[in-house]
Amino acid sequence: MRIAILTELLAVFLWALGNIFVAYLSMFFDNYTQNFFRFISASMVLLFLSLLLKKEDYLNSLRRLNTLSIPIATVFAFQVLIVYGIAFTTPTVATLVTRLSIVFVDILAFYLFPEEKTMFSKKGFIMGTVMSFIGVSGVILTGAGFSPPGEMFIAGVVFLLLASILWAVYTVSIRIVLRDLDPLSATTNIFLFSGIMYLPFSILTGGVYMVLKAEPVVNLVLVVSGVLAIGLANFLNYYAIQKLGASLPANLQILLPVFTGVMSVIVFNEEMHPVKIFFSALTLIGCWMLVRASEQLFSRN
Repeated sequence: MRIAILTELLAVFLWALGNIFVAYLSMFFDNYTQNFFRFISASMVLLFLSLLLKKEDYLNSLRRLNTLSIPIATVFAFQVLIVYGIAFTTPTVATLVTRLSIVFVDILAFYLFPEEKTMFSKKGFIMGTVMSFIGVSGVILTGAGFSPPGEMFIAGVVFLLLASILWAVYTVSIRIVLRDLDPLSATTNIFLFSGIMYLPFSILTGGVYMVLKAEPVVNLVLVVSGVLAIGLANFLNYYAIQKLGASLPANLQILLPVFTGVMSVIVFNEEMHPVKIFFSALTLIGCWMLVRASEQLFSRN
């Protein structure tokens, strides 16, 4: 169990590192180019693991590619929005705003899964939702300092909110898909084919050719960020879920904004005013209450 917990913590750290990579790479590559190379790098690692560990499951997933169309499309759009969101705000603000995906997941589950309707009657869910929204609102207002947020910052927040909704759609669609497909194999194809979708846009913007002009170190970061933050992190997360169940990993993932915030302060010297820290903590507590409410519901079912 201890190894599984450490595995999930490592996955959260790699996701946080991925947010830092996105902010850094946005200085060199456009959105589509960055996503294409990061997704393809990640999918190659996942493809290797799928063929090595679960070849038959992967081939079955490939034969049923049409069932993965919604996750593929939502991940494609989500990643475009999240990259713009991080570039226009900060990595810390982005991870906190996108924590609202927990709320959107529960709302979608309310309508799609009858067994989860009791969630909305729980005090923990209601209080957690209110605290999360108040916390995120405070983070947004203080995210660009104490001066009124600029147009780019506001646009970034809008992108992040839309990304949160798309991530909720992706999560719910994955829950439906994984009733019949292996998680690792399905995710391999989701990242592979969504990654391919970025290529035409990267060619049209001319960004794909920028890779030839970029410094070798920058290109190395481009590839390594995909391998670590997308490929390896998701594989480690699946291992932790397999050993621990879904609830404990979900609780540990609330640490993502904390890890991101610490690294953002170190790498980008991001300002963390006491008021911003307060609202960040409020957001995390609210998200924790939401996860706990979900955990209690599923333990009874």
